[in-house]
Amino acid sequence: MKITSLAAALLIAGSTTLMAQDAVLDANEDGEITMEELVAAYPDVTAEAFSAADADASGTLSADELAAAQEAGTIPTEM
Repeated sequence: MKITSLAAALLIAGSTTLMAQDAVLDANEDGEITMEELVAAYPDVTAEAFSAADADASGTLSADELAAAQEAGTIPTEM
């Protein structure tokens, strides 16, 4: 039971952190992160890294695409 509670707490904490990060990155609050918004927070991110993270080639990153890119190490996790 303790392990289940700990796992749930970690999941909630991680989700909250990601949502807070998305709110900071998504300056125009449209639910997507543009290259300009991303570079404002992470100046060293390249166009190539952004394109690699943009799995659906929409020109913006969804929260899922951002999380996957950060997990893969393509985009930093710390601002």
